Amino acid sequence: MDVRGQVRVVYAAVATAALLLAVDVALSAAALHNLSGLDLRMVSDQQLRQVRIDMINNLVVTAVGALVVGVLVLVVRTPSNKVRVALWTLGPLIALALLCGLVGGPEWAVAPTGDEPQQLRDEYEQAVPGWYVTLHGIAGLLAAALLIFAAVFVTRTGMREYYLDNVDGTRYRSWVDRA
Repeated sequence: MDVRGQVRVVYAAVATAALLLAVDVALSAAALHNLSGLDLRMVSDQQLRQVRIDMINNLVVTAVGALVVGVLVLVVRTPSNKVRVALWTLGPLIALALLCGLVGGPEWAVAPTGDEPQQLRDEYEQAVPGWYVTLHGIAGLLAAALLIFAAVFVTRTGMREYYLDNVDGTRYRSWVDRA
């Protein structure tokens, strides 16, 4: 694959990750709105507080991630080593934050043990709807995988040469060659 094709692949991966993060922001906002409108009687206040905190954490991580990745989408085609370094560092960091949010999500605050009455289990399902858990998990996992893929893909030799070209068209020279 030629270098232009490789740049398109990275651009597509980063743009898709940004889109998935934007979808995840909408899902987290909808789940928070759903939680605000509920009148739950059997779920404890501490559990509801933990669910709300976890959903807000998911919303903040995905919103910040969507903004950062959105900026990366704008600059990923620029032949600059700074862009490559940004992909190396920010992509995996955002992916790690997303994966941490998936592992410690709000569904664990209201996870049934099996000893609860059916009415309490129904309220648990209302507090953290199944659609949120499923769609948030898919979007977060795919976005994390795409960001890690992009970070690894820019380490290829052709990509290295592309990103070491300066924007003004001159070739990158190491400090050893400059002497």
